[in-house]
Amino acid sequence: MSTADRRRSGLWPLALYTLLSLVLFGIPVLGHLGSRIVASDAIDSSQFMWFFAWWPHALLHGLNPFVTHVMFVPEGFNLTWATAMPGPSVVLSPITLAFGPAVTWNVIQLASPALSAWTAFLLCRHVTGRTWPSLLGGYVFGFSPYMLIHLTGGPYLALVALLPVFVLLVLRRVQGSISPRRFVIAMTLALTAEYLISSEVLATATLFGAVALALAFGLFAAQRPALRDTAKLLVLAYAGTVVLISPFLYFFLFGHQYPPGKTYFPADLASFGLPSPLMAITRRQPVFVGSDTEDYFGLPLIVLIVVFMWQQRRSRTAWLIGLSLAVAVVFALGAHLRIRGHQTSIPLPWLALSKLPVLRYAVPLRLVVFATLPAALIVAMWLNREPRRDRRAVWHWALALLAVAFILPDVGNSAWNTPIQDPAFFADGSYRAYLKASDHVLTIPAWGPNERWQADTGFRFQLADGYAGNPFPTSYTRYATWNTLLTGQLTSGYAAALRRFVQAKGVTAIVVDETVPGPWRKLFGTLGARPVSIGGVLLYRLRDAPAGAA
Repeated sequence: MSTADRRRSGLWPLALYTLLSLVLFGIPVLGHLGSRIVASDAIDSSQFMWFFAWWPHALLHGLNPFVTHVMFVPEGFNLTWATAMPGPSVVLSPITLAFGPAVTWNVIQLASPALSAWTAFLLCRHVTGRTWPSLLGGYVFGFSPYMLIHLTGGPYLALVALLPVFVLLVLRRVQGSISPRRFVIAMTLALTAEYLISSEVLATATLFGAVALALAFGLFAAQRPALRDTAKLLVLAYAGTVVLISPFLYFFLFGHQYPPGKTYFPADLASFGLPSPLMAITRRQPVFVGSDTEDYFGLPLIVLIVVFMWQQRRSRTAWLIGLSLAVAVVFALGAHLRIRGHQTSIPLPWLALSKLPVLRYAVPLRLVVFATLPAALIVAMWLNREPRRDRRAVWHWALALLAVAFILPDVGNSAWNTPIQDPAFFADGSYRAYLKASDHVLTIPAWGPNERWQADTGFRFQLADGYAGNPFPTSYTRYATWNTLLTGQLTSGYAAALRRFVQAKGVTAIVVDETVPGPWRKLFGTLGARPVSIGGVLLYRLRDAPAGAA
């Protein structure tokens, strides 16, 4: 098969995976791409819709895209410390500008499983040389439980299509089917693209890439010269990536910093075999349900992996894949073993790794993605038999299809179908008569939908609150009122504390969503401004916006 024919033969699987993604997750939202989203709620998703709108807005208006001053005014926020997804935001900016960030959100969510499955298919086909086994392997990765949970609200973790590309490029370089120059260029572009999607995924992919190379070096003596040369080229690719992302790194290293707090979510050993409520097989709520989703493999897939490793125990390739999977599972289990929600005192390797400068911010549970890719390869290799020549191929396919059946999503689950219901004040454009570009607007809720309100208005006003990822900036958390705004819990001296906060942030107007419960009339009544009820919100005008505002 020629190179052109091989490329064409690789496109129809992408179309198939795209259709499958639309069927599994897209039907409820397809006719309402701007008002319904593939997400479990309208809160976390609003943060990313803000990102999708911000990058093209900043670039088109000549603003510094790395540090925004339209949120958390007047101090602003350094977005290089947030999961701001600049790459997808810029690439999909025509969609955002034409149809709004909610449509962009849906495009990314529906494309993520299809693209990830497709690149995994290309990797599996490169290893096995066969199409149908690779199709199933691609599904295991792209539509895995890991993917299902992040389709509920984590696009930067769902868009992992570049992980199989990294592996494929390294394989081709070791095998000599790609020149050193092309390898460095392709890997540099792939690494840069991953950074612009998720720096967290890039950091953890670097860790597991190093582990896989070390394992390969130990297992394949004859390939050590090629592996050493590839490692040197990888260093060049990373150096090129640093150059390309240097503007981001400058603001990341020398701008205002917001190191995240310690976030510890380990995988649960039992959950690898016990399904979560997002699985089709749990629709009727069986007795045994796992506590997590992304670390679920299902018993048939676990059996398949174990039997495959036993049958291929003399294969160094199988050992490389199996050990890579095992390392990922062990790391994902965190610092101490947890079983069925019970935290044991048994220490694990992550206890030491979690003390390293970058990895201490990583969430162990998310490392399951690096076990899912080897599992997909094992499925494809397990099926790499000719049915006419090998009678065992029938039961191999039966077990593989059973493994897929156990990870099928619960189609129609509300976790992937959320309506967007904004107050009429923003939805019908009423805000234009009341808010100006120089207004510092305090909103209730203080984080969540308010970011989408601002993005949908084309950044018509400035937010005196917001959310760009944990943690909130200290320029806000140092005020007692900030906790009141987040929780609705009044404390002693709340009136004086609110006045200090409003004065420090230069708040000119307050917009309260009337559907949000809380002591808002009592709290903001202390400012002496009478609210106006309009379009589902209470509008408090504290003082006029600065002169000259649009």
